[in-house]
Amino acid sequence: MYKKLLTLFVSLLLASSTLFATPSLLKTRRDTPLNSAAVARLVAKQKNKSSIRSFAASYRPVLLERFLKYVSYDRQSSETEPITAAEIETAHKLYNEIKEMGLDVTLTEHYYLFVQIPSNLNYNVPVLGYSGHYDVTPGIEANNIQARVISKYDGKPIVLENNQVIDPTQANGSYLPKQVGKTVVTSDGNTLLGADDGAGLSVLITFMQTLVEHPNIPHGTIQIVLAPNEDVGRAAEFVEETPYRPEIAFDFDGGSDGRIVVENFNARQEIFTVEGVPGHQSYAATNGYRNAWTPACELGAAICPKELMPNFSSGRDGYAELHHMSAPGGKVSKAELDIRHRGFDTQAMNDWEEKADSIAQVIAKKYDVKISRKMIDNYKNVAECAHPDALAITKQAAKNVNVPINIQTARAGTTAAMFVTKGLVGAYTVFTGQNNPHNYTEWLSEEDMYYSYLLALSLMQEVTKQTIATPK
Repeated sequence: MYKKLLTLFVSLLLASSTLFATPSLLKTRRDTPLNSAAVARLVAKQKNKSSIRSFAASYRPVLLERFLKYVSYDRQSSETEPITAAEIETAHKLYNEIKEMGLDVTLTEHYYLFVQIPSNLNYNVPVLGYSGHYDVTPGIEANNIQARVISKYDGKPIVLENNQVIDPTQANGSYLPKQVGKTVVTSDGNTLLGADDGAGLSVLITFMQTLVEHPNIPHGTIQIVLAPNEDVGRAAEFVEETPYRPEIAFDFDGGSDGRIVVENFNARQEIFTVEGVPGHQSYAATNGYRNAWTPACELGAAICPKELMPNFSSGRDGYAELHHMSAPGGKVSKAELDIRHRGFDTQAMNDWEEKADSIAQVIAKKYDVKISRKMIDNYKNVAECAHPDALAITKQAAKNVNVPINIQTARAGTTAAMFVTKGLVGAYTVFTGQNNPHNYTEWLSEEDMYYSYLLALSLMQEVTKQTIATPK
């Protein structure tokens, strides 16, 4: 009798498209036999889905309070120092805060913070990774930040000290009209605000706090890394020191208005070196003298023509720009061409490189010089190596908590794109409420930061539906 009732109950659940008709769950039901434990998990997930907003709301004031604390930290990175004293101090503060929560946190030799939260499921799901950074740019004043909280913004220009104005009719305040009646945060105008990435820090550490205080929320294994030196382009420099190896990942260091970057440029630095033969020009006919600069200039013009310049590139078009030329050691017999190559399509970039190599060898033979090439991957397109279900998971997670999102591509790179060069999975960059970063008029949308936190919780929930066939 019990088995018949259980079978009937399962049939009713499977027939209910309103409760369970999502692609990932349907796939799970095909791949994994349902039993009473599986039914209990589905019911628990549905209950969790409807309750995220109710318990998350209590953390909204915590998010803002935490943000105001983090922007008060001096945490500028440096273009010339491996790491600054301010970054080191911030890393220790964050380490102590996370440690006091009772989480397993590691501070590496080069000051990466790594947290792993073990799964509380009795089945396997992909390892979920979240990342952010704790430094701020050295390109503008960022010490002794005095944040200003504006509740119920009135729609007017925000006048700050230092003759700074955030104007809703100008680019630096273009998102302000959507913030009328809501909370925004600015600096006093004498420094930047530090929402890049103080907002992401607040989201991720409040996310950790939430899981500590609600241990019954279902989740798989979660890995979180907080990096230094992101604002000087070195966030991935020593990330391999950490055990951060997620199977699906998201970087919380984005803008506002629900923007999620799911695709970005591949970026390569192509260094062509032309080597001639030194000597006095007067005896060139007999001493073998060959200046490297004539073939170098011809090579640059041939492989980086006008139509490939960034000025003529838009949308999904890439570009190859002769960024600069130099004479290493001041020798005219040696020339170096630094070319910045960008594109969404790896194969198209490979085709350009093959063609450029062929042209280089033709010119080398023409002028009887040696031409060699070195390639450096600066960052890679996260879309080409992201989890295959990442986009579907993102859209469903946003829908679950009624958070509007805007899927975008970027003609630039991201921290996650730098991580990919170290062999990590491609990660989408999630909005955190940042506006006009690296500027005196930088400001934060408090609502967007809260929506980012909601999405972090919902993404975690969606990943629990991506069951792996092998049982734990």
